[in-house]
Amino acid sequence: MTGYRKGTSPASELRSIREHVALAGAAIQAWPDAREAFSAVTELGQIGQQISVEAGTLRAWLAAVMTDERGLSQSQLAAVLGLTPGRAGQLVRTGRRQHEKWGNPMTDPGTIEEQPHIALAIITSSRGVLIEHRRDGIPPWTFPGGEVSTGETAADALTRRVPQETGIPITAVTLFGRRVHPRTGRVMVYLAANAAEPAPDPQLLDTEDLDAVEWAGLDEVRDRMPDMFGPVREHLEAILGPAGRFAT
Repeated sequence: MTGYRKGTSPASELRSIREHVALAGAAIQAWPDAREAFSAVTELGQIGQQISVEAGTLRAWLAAVMTDERGLSQSQLAAVLGLTPGRAGQLVRTGRRQHEKWGNPMTDPGTIEEQPHIALAIITSSRGVLIEHRRDGIPPWTFPGGEVSTGETAADALTRRVPQETGIPITAVTLFGRRVHPRTGRVMVYLAANAAEPAPDPQLLDTEDLDAVEWAGLDEVRDRMPDMFGPVREHLEAILGPAGRFAT
């Protein structure tokens, strides 16, 4: 699955596609071997057809997301997308089937450079669990952490990155596991961590990427992270209490 690249947007990536199509067309026109050029333009058309199919699949996936995760009714979805309710419902059903069978609606050509893994620290205290709000909203709320650099372990990355973001030194203690994030496509590594002090006040130190760092209760973090990793949710329920109260 292809991961989101920080700093990009749908508009910038689509603009890049248009530019590369124009460059491919110019190269085809200038190519001295007409037979090879004809083969290339045929492949260009096949790529276009594949893009059309995958864009349709992505539309269905997004329709399912808007219904299942953002709470839109079928009539509301139809109004937002400018479709009939019947067509909107068909898109949602197709998107759900696609997600269950394949997961990622877009095909990775296998030539894209792998993105570094992301390590996240699950830091709990009597005040809740430490969370951050991202400026780019991708995703809006997350746990403290960052990219694992070459030669680092996930624990190394967290003990380096968390103090840079929050001013809180930590010790990583338990690995929950890994998953591909359903929104960004990045490989996420989750570890429980202990703060050096019992419930210290966090500081907002990384103002380039973040605009909030705070302790949150279980109910708050459930609402803010609806696609939270299952093992992390179970850990927080055990530590903070299934009703959203802090365990004593």
